[in-house]
Amino acid sequence: MPHRTFVVPRYIYSGPGALESLSTVSGQRAFIVTDPVIRTLGIVEQVEKILHANGIETQVFDEVEAEPSKETAWKVFSRMQGFNPDMIVGLGGGSAMDVGKVAWVLYEHPDLAGLPFSRFEREFRARPLRKKAQYVAITTSAGTGSEVTSSAVVIDRDVDPPYKAGLSSQQIIPDVAIVDPELTVSMPPDVTANTGFDALIHAIECYVLIEPSDLVDSLALWAAKTIWEWLPKAVENGQDIQARDHMHVASLQAGMAFSNGRLGAVHVPAHDIGAQFHIPHGRSNAFMLCPVFAWLYPHRKARFGDLASFLGFTGRGNRGKTEKLLAGLDQLKQTVGIPLAIKDAGIDSNLFHAKLDPVIESYMARFGNNIANLPLKVRRNIGLPTSVEEVKQLYIHAWNGTRAELK
Repeated sequence: MPHRTFVVPRYIYSGPGALESLSTVSGQRAFIVTDPVIRTLGIVEQVEKILHANGIETQVFDEVEAEPSKETAWKVFSRMQGFNPDMIVGLGGGSAMDVGKVAWVLYEHPDLAGLPFSRFEREFRARPLRKKAQYVAITTSAGTGSEVTSSAVVIDRDVDPPYKAGLSSQQIIPDVAIVDPELTVSMPPDVTANTGFDALIHAIECYVLIEPSDLVDSLALWAAKTIWEWLPKAVENGQDIQARDHMHVASLQAGMAFSNGRLGAVHVPAHDIGAQFHIPHGRSNAFMLCPVFAWLYPHRKARFGDLASFLGFTGRGNRGKTEKLLAGLDQLKQTVGIPLAIKDAGIDSNLFHAKLDPVIESYMARFGNNIANLPLKVRRNIGLPTSVEEVKQLYIHAWNGTRAELK
């Protein structure tokens, strides 16, 4: 059996008041990457106060948008060059932390900045970091888990349809992760629901895709169970610090799980529709979840059955338990206010169907055609569709809020 690698941040500070642990991080110049909402909430000032008390000079970029573009990451990199930081602080949700990670790679390797994006994507994972700066991630949402992951997501809008790139490198796992639930209480219910569902999908998608792993499975299962219990409470009452703390830790656990396992089956098609139709990341994943899981079921029956059992679903065999699991996921979406169907989320029907074929063509060019040429066992292990027909059926099911019958 081949050995496995498990990589996490060197320091993880969690729980109410964890922000104060920032005072233990040494440096001279900290570049803070965040968004306008975090600035408005006064969290940037809290962070700067702690850093300034340690004699650390700061500069702030607060223009990160939701679903950020690669241009934003390049803009951050340009600002960093003039400041020469030895600490980069990603402050906010996944968007801010991810932009900070991409800018960090550019800052350490300026030669990458002039490459075509497709080549930059290939080079990204090969470049070592920490010659110039360390990375501190301070998360204000319970969703992406970016504070502990080897992933960063940015959108290339220079192509049509837009391409949402999932960049990956163990080098970009932050050095320090600060997970303070007090920073999440201002999240509105819809954002809490979307980000929380993203964390849940990280856990359960990772679990069904990978081979059994004691380290990864324990994190994925515990995160899924915690989110199932506490997400509705966090959505109902954002001031419930206990619910916020449970969600924050579960999101972190799910992030560590998939960063050391993998994603793809749900996230890849969700990225494409999210970028094309400006659907929030967690919500686009929620739309794709049950259609993809039903499609995956024939190749992952035991894993689905075990997941369902752990979450308390009973039924006749793996199929019966999985049917209950999928119904339970739909019920959880409704409980937290996420529509079951894309068509109920304010997306114009004519626009969706007009853009669907170009989205599928883009997917096939990047993934489907290459996977189709691999041996059957390898194709099934990857867990991604390999034909136009398969991809289109998944999107049509997501549009209608339906799924294929389990076989």
